[in-house]
Amino acid sequence: RLDANHITAIPEDSFEGLVQLRHLWLDDNSLTEVPIYPLSNLPSLQALTLALNKITHIPDYAFTNLSSLVVLHLHNNKIKTIGKHCFDGLDNLETLDLNYNNMVEFPEAIKALPSLKELGFHSNYISIIPDGAFAGNPLLRTIHLYDNPLSFVGNSAFQNLSDLHSLVIRGASMVQWFPNLTGTVNLESLTLTGTKINSIPVNLCQEQKVLRTLDLSYNNIKDLPSFKGCHSLEELSLQHNQIHEITEDTFQGLSSLRILDLSRNRIHQIHKEAFITVGAIVNLDLSFNELTSVPTEGLSGLNQLKLAGNSELKEALAAKNFAKLRSLSVPYAYQCCAFWGCDSYLNSNAEDSSHQDQGALMDREKADTDVLRSDENEELGQTIIHCTPATGAFKPCEYLLGSWMIRLTVWFIFLVALFFNLLVMLTVFASCTPLPSSKLFVGLISVSNLFMGVYTGVLTFLDAVSWGRFAEFGIWWETGSGCRVAGFLAVFSSESAIFFLMLAAVERSFSAKEIMKKGKSNRQKQFQIAAVFAFLCAVVAGCLPLFYKADYSASPLCLPFPTGETPSLGFTVTLVLLNSLAFLLMAVIYTKLYCNLEKEDLSENSQSSMIKHVAWLIFTNCIFFCPVAFFSFAPLITAISISPEIMKSVTLIFFPLPACLNPVLYVFFNPKFKEDWKLLRR
Repeated sequence: RLDANHITAIPEDSFEGLVQLRHLWLDDNSLTEVPIYPLSNLPSLQALTLALNKITHIPDYAFTNLSSLVVLHLHNNKIKTIGKHCFDGLDNLETLDLNYNNMVEFPEAIKALPSLKELGFHSNYISIIPDGAFAGNPLLRTIHLYDNPLSFVGNSAFQNLSDLHSLVIRGASMVQWFPNLTGTVNLESLTLTGTKINSIPVNLCQEQKVLRTLDLSYNNIKDLPSFKGCHSLEELSLQHNQIHEITEDTFQGLSSLRILDLSRNRIHQIHKEAFITVGAIVNLDLSFNELTSVPTEGLSGLNQLKLAGNSELKEALAAKNFAKLRSLSVPYAYQCCAFWGCDSYLNSNAEDSSHQDQGALMDREKADTDVLRSDENEELGQTIIHCTPATGAFKPCEYLLGSWMIRLTVWFIFLVALFFNLLVMLTVFASCTPLPSSKLFVGLISVSNLFMGVYTGVLTFLDAVSWGRFAEFGIWWETGSGCRVAGFLAVFSSESAIFFLMLAAVERSFSAKEIMKKGKSNRQKQFQIAAVFAFLCAVVAGCLPLFYKADYSASPLCLPFPTGETPSLGFTVTLVLLNSLAFLLMAVIYTKLYCNLEKEDLSENSQSSMIKHVAWLIFTNCIFFCPVAFFSFAPLITAISISPEIMKSVTLIFFPLPACLNPVLYVFFNPKFKEDWKLLRR
């Protein structure tokens, strides 16, 4: 052994007389070239290691006298070029390691190695494997060629390799045709990924009868042939292709198939009997396709099923069809409700969701590795199924509004908001007297609040209709136009009420100043124009979630607000910041107004009641806005862990509460209402 030294050169007579030497280690030195002449004195050498040196070129006939050599290691050098006859004379060589070098061309010199069984040239810079590349190596059993920037592989490169058990080709981006494997009939593992292959040979399984693993992911395959004949196939990966349909005979006869990955294709239809003969399957991935239904025949033995990303798959799954299921991912959380023993359902009725989310991530990773142990779990009587996305407060299985306290509160808000806002609108807009700006904004705020009342009414009606079985309605509601309309009404109502309230504060400030100076105010037209502009801004705010990531379909409440899962917070945060700025501006305006009023006595002025009323509105609306604003920012603060039940309760109560309280304040505490009511009765 001469390894791990600092040898830079070997004298020509170094190995003279060592005719019986069989093993020579020269690895981990500083050799820059193959010691041709010293090696020619070793006719009995069987194993030679020149790895971990600085060799850049292997000349022709470098090992010509080593006819007994069986193993040759040249990995981890800096080899760029190889002579076409450099391996001549190595008739008995069985293992050749050229991994981790700088070769840019396929080593055609291997054609002179008729006994070669194991060949490695991975982690080089080879881009082309020519036709007939291994024609001179009929005994090859293993080829390591991964981590090369392959762009082209000859169609006949892997023909007649009857002993080859494994073939891996990744990233050959220029390959458009499935390689011809005629005569290569003993493959147990075949991987062809990252190519432009668009079809699979019809006779693939007639030729590859012992195939156990087939990976054809990340290609352009559109149609699948029948895999009938691959009786030994256990794992089939076809993800990231362009497959459109699975026919009845596609997987017929695959009695040994255990893992099937069809994710990220364009599958829109699967024949109802497509899986009827794959009784051994335990892991099926159909995620991110275009499915509208999933056949269940033949899938009773599944341990893991992935259906996430199929947005059109809205039908409920029957738990009785998946008796051994342990891990399930579906497009919508409500589909987990059918599996009453699932951990997501149990957790949703337990503690906060932060522990749920952490557990879900751990369980998801564990499910991929431990799914095959489900038989043991079944013997132990375990029936808990991990299902994602998890159900919870914002994805309820039974009741939309949850507890009776929340339900009665929302009903109360709805009825009060509906009645009193209609009453205020009637007295303001039905009056025969001229409509000043102050009353105009009171009326407009009531109109906005009425829309919020309608929104809460929609939720109460939906809760009543879906009583105890909301999971049956959840998907239909969230993905339908009704949820979008309700969400638009809620956001439009909230924003328009704040905008109109801000204009009312500005109007009161200007009016008070002008009345004190001139005795009257003449800005009614300007404020009417401002009201129209505020209305348009509220419409835009309500429409943005329809085109932005903050979709109204994030929860059954149809609000673009945090739901305890992974929302897009950009829209919510922007909205909350703008509203906070509006309340701050109102506070500054009214503080300045009251400071000026201290110098003047307006207690007898008819305008003072409206000034006080707007002040009460600003105060109460700001108080109710604070909890909603806090919970909107809560997901950004990692140190705060808030239960989704609390978030839902706060949203259901405090978000619509101003719509209930604003008209009540006007009806019971503003003398203007009594005057208008008397005039209306006349």
